[in-house]
Amino acid sequence: MKTLLAFATFSILLLAACGAGATNGTTVNAKLTDSTILIDRATVPSGKITFQVKNSGTMVHEVVVLKTDLPADKISPDPSEPGKMLEDGSKGESGDLNVGEAKTFTLDLEPGNYVLLCNQTGHYLLGMHIPFVVK
Repeated sequence: MKTLLAFATFSILLLAACGAGATNGTTVNAKLTDSTILIDRATVPSGKITFQVKNSGTMVHEVVVLKTDLPADKISPDPSEPGKMLEDGSKGESGDLNVGEAKTFTLDLEPGNYVLLCNQTGHYLLGMHIPFVVK
């Protein structure tokens, strides 16, 4: 009985130790104003990236994550939606954030170059875009 109890205890400790080194991914904090996207990290390791986004502006905003090798200020306009940009390469987005609202979303991103942008009508053209790198 003591052997069985010792084995069970050892097994539980071994399983707990295996999970101890696991990470929950990387968090990027983003603040949206009426003309900028501010982030606390411009480069992150690949894997699960959690974006914590806060709309500190005076109008509705969003964050779209595009995988692209284009510079942040060279995203193509969407001909079907004037004032918006094409979302080719989109890996996900926050959805609309009302004034003062915060949202969190997680994406599994592979290494590469990305652009974070607000694709509310006209906002990209106001400067609401920023380069982002996943290593």
